[in-house]
Amino acid sequence: MPLCAYAKKETLIILDQSASMYETFINNIKFHYAQKAVISVLNSLKDTDYIGLRTIGMNPERIVMKGFVDNEVLCTATERLNDISPNNRHLIKNSLAGIIPSGTSPIQYVLHTAINNDFSPNADQKEIILITDGYENCNGDPCGYIRQLMRIRNDIKISIISIGASDEDIAGLKCLTSATNGNFINIPTPYNIEQSVKSMMANLSYPEVEETTQTQQVTNTMPALNNSKIIYKNYLMEFNE
Repeated sequence: MPLCAYAKKETLIILDQSASMYETFINNIKFHYAQKAVISVLNSLKDTDYIGLRTIGMNPERIVMKGFVDNEVLCTATERLNDISPNNRHLIKNSLAGIIPSGTSPIQYVLHTAINNDFSPNADQKEIILITDGYENCNGDPCGYIRQLMRIRNDIKISIISIGASDEDIAGLKCLTSATNGNFINIPTPYNIEQSVKSMMANLSYPEVEETTQTQQVTNTMPALNNSKIIYKNYLMEFNE
């Protein structure tokens, strides 16, 4: 649980650092533009806002430290780099510098982990901003999980910044935003990131939160891990300086 005082609204940026983020996008790698999107989000917020950062995937040495690299390790690879707290924007920007794209994209697992562990329990508004180039590839069902969750609660909003995603992946990502009344923007080129993010942030709003006694039942249901084999070399990138 984040070590911060209670805030009415808390924002968690979830940044995809999976291996596909090392693919070329226009004239750089996708992750370069994902970092720019994070900075644009931070610049749209205030120092007094409660903000945190979590990643999808994990730096190569951290994945190896978790043990033998199999599907369970890859499909639970996520790290909370910055707890949700105020006066956090510069710390999150510093965290971006040490991230290496590696691993796979267990989006359902990461959403479940974030919702249950990263927000203060009494925060009225729990905002997730997911920056990614694709959808689930650990056989999870992020859309099904979020739809089930939102049947009994309305304090969660997921907005997504898509960078170079396929049409099929975009359809899955849009399901997450529509289920939570969030915003979706697709970045087809790197030249309109700042303005697109600024417009998205200006449009974020929340419904009134209603009390429910059923929330705990759903949020404590851990999504099933992928049982299919994942080829290690496809998801762990090695870099030469």
